[in-house]
Amino acid sequence: MTDQLPIPEIAERPGRVARVVLDTPILHLDQEFDYRIPDGIDGVAPGVRVSVPVAGRQVSGWVVEVATSSSHAGRLSPLGRLVSPVPVLTTEVLQLCRDVARSFAGSVPDVLRLAIPARQARIEAAADLTPRAVASVEAPAGGWEEYIGGPALLRHLREGSSPRAIWTALPGVTGARPTWVQDLRSAVLATLASRRRVLVIVPTIREVEQVHAVLGQLAPAVRYHGDLKPAARYRAFLAILAGHVDIVVGTRSAAFAPVPDLGLAVLWDPEDDHLTEQHAPYPTALGVVAHRRSCAILVGGLGRSVVAQQLIADGWALPVGAGRAAVRERAPRVEAPDHGDLRGESSRLPSAAFRLVREGLERGPVLVHVPRAGYLRSVRCAACQAVVRCRHCGGPLDILPTGAVRCGWCGRSQVVTCPSCGSGRLAAFSVGSERTMDEIARAFPGVRVVLSNARVGITATVEDHPALVIATPGSEPLADGGYAAALILDAAVATARPELDTGVVALDRWLTALALVRPAASGGRAMILGNPDPAVSQACVRWDPAGFAQRELEERADLRFPPAWRLVRFTASAAALGQVAADLERADLPRLELLGPVEGRLLARVPRQHGRDLLARVRALQVERSGRKEEVVRVRVDPSDL
Repeated sequence: MTDQLPIPEIAERPGRVARVVLDTPILHLDQEFDYRIPDGIDGVAPGVRVSVPVAGRQVSGWVVEVATSSSHAGRLSPLGRLVSPVPVLTTEVLQLCRDVARSFAGSVPDVLRLAIPARQARIEAAADLTPRAVASVEAPAGGWEEYIGGPALLRHLREGSSPRAIWTALPGVTGARPTWVQDLRSAVLATLASRRRVLVIVPTIREVEQVHAVLGQLAPAVRYHGDLKPAARYRAFLAILAGHVDIVVGTRSAAFAPVPDLGLAVLWDPEDDHLTEQHAPYPTALGVVAHRRSCAILVGGLGRSVVAQQLIADGWALPVGAGRAAVRERAPRVEAPDHGDLRGESSRLPSAAFRLVREGLERGPVLVHVPRAGYLRSVRCAACQAVVRCRHCGGPLDILPTGAVRCGWCGRSQVVTCPSCGSGRLAAFSVGSERTMDEIARAFPGVRVVLSNARVGITATVEDHPALVIATPGSEPLADGGYAAALILDAAVATARPELDTGVVALDRWLTALALVRPAASGGRAMILGNPDPAVSQACVRWDPAGFAQRELEERADLRFPPAWRLVRFTASAAALGQVAADLERADLPRLELLGPVEGRLLARVPRQHGRDLLARVRALQVERSGRKEEVVRVRVDPSDL
C-alpha cells in the first residue's frame, strides 16, 4: 500500500521515493508509506533504518523499496533522516516476517521487532561488513545409515537441494554429549560441502553450548540468542548478515537470523515451550522456520510434535527415523507399572522402584526425574482416572461448588460420562508438584545426591560414579556413558494438566530424560511411576513418539482441535468480545464455530483448509478496531495452553 499521511510538501523527483514500514505498534499503520528522499540524504537503500515524520513527530522505520515514482495522489512528505546506512533488513527476512505476520494474525512491524535487534552505533561503526564466501568443506559420503531415509537426506544436502524432513532422533549419549548432537554434525557437514550455510535453533542456552561445541569445529560459527548483551548480540547479528560465519546456533530469536546462502535450517525439539515467543503475535519457532524459503528444513527431536506430524500428513515434509531394531538397540528398558503390578503399594517409591535404583547405583549414577513446581488441576474419571472433556466442544471441564459440571470454553453445564469406562463419577484431580526430595535421599543413606534445577542451579555433567541425580525437566545433567537407571516420579502431575498439548509435552520430556540412560543391552533400565496417562506411558515404554503423534493428530481432527483445525483465542472485555463475535458471524466464514465468550475469552475455529480465511478476517478486524480506537483485543493463534 502507498497511503500517506497528508503533510503538504513539494513533489518528488523521479527515482527518489522511499517505501517505508513504520516501527509502530499501531495496527492500522501496518502498511507501507511513501516518502520523498530529499537532496542531501544519500545511502537510502532497501533494508536501511530511517526516521520519518508521522502526525508531527519522527518515527523509526525500515526502507523496503526505493522506487522511481509513487501512486500516492498527493504530495509526499520528506524522509526525515537516514539512521544507518547498513541494510539490516534483507529481502528474505522481510518476506519471512510478512509470512509470519499473516500466519499469526499479527502486524509486520511487531514481527520485525522480533527479527532485528536494537542498533548499537559503536558496534556498527567498528564492524567489518565486507561480504565473505562460504568456506570450502569436504563431507564424506554416507552417514545416517540407522535412519530410514537418512542417507538420501544427506545426499540431497551434499548435492545442494532443499529437502524438508521431520527427524525422530535415536536416544543415547556419546562421550559427554547427547548422541543427537553428533548425528546433527553429519547433516551440517553435508550442507557445508554444498557451499551453503547452516542455521540451528534449539530451546535453551545449554543446548546452544552443546551444539556450538561440536559444530564450531567444522566451520566459523557464532552463538546468537536473546540472552546475549545488546552489544554482543548486535555484533553477532552483523557477522551473520555479512556472511562472516557459516554456522549460526541460537534460540528462538535466531529463527529470523539473516543468514546469506542459507542451505539448511534446523529446529530441535519444537514442542519445548521456550520456542514460543512471548510477544505479539506470539509465533512459534516452528511457525517461523516453516516459512523459510529456498533452503532445506530439518525439524528434529526425540519426540514428535503433533504440528510436525501434521506437516507430514500435508506432504510438506517426509519422516526420517530409525527402524524398530535400531531403537531397541539404543533405548533403555522402560517399565510403567500400574496398581496391579505394584500390588497395592501406595508409596512414592514402591519396592520395585527401590530395587531398580539400588541395582543401578551398583553400576553408576541414577537419574530421578521430578516435575516442575506448581499446582495443577483437571477433571478426571473417579473410576479410571482418564481425563474427561466437554462433550460439546472438547474443552476443559470444571466442577463448581454446587457440584455442577461446566465447560471452561463454551460455558455449557452438562452431565458427563467417562468415554473410557462409562462411569458417571467425576473428580477434580489436583497435585502439588513441589515435594521434598529428602525422602529419596533418606532411602539411600551414604549415596551422593545431586540436585539440578533452575532454582538451585543446573548441573551440566556428572561422573560415572554412584549418585542420585534429582532433576526437573530440561535440567538433567549428562552422565559420562549414560545413566545406569532412571525413575520418572509423579507422572500424573505431567499428564493430568488440562492443556491440549499435555500428553505430547509429557512424552517429549520423558523421552529426553530417558535418552540419557544406557541401552537395555548395557543394563539401562527406567520406570515411570505415579499414575500417568496410560497412552503416554505406553508410548514411552514402546519408544514410539511417531505413533503417539499420529494417534493424537487423529483424535484432534475428531475433536476439532489444532493443528487439524485452526483456532484463534480472543481475550478482552465481554462487550468487546461480543463485537468480535458479531463481526465474525457477519463474515460468513466457511464452517466457523464460535465458543463463548466465557470469562473474558472467545474461541473461533475453522477446518485447517479454511484457516487462511479466518486469519485474514481476524487481522482485518484488528486493523479496523485500531483505526476506530476501540478496546484492544488480544489475539493468539493455535495457543498451546488451551
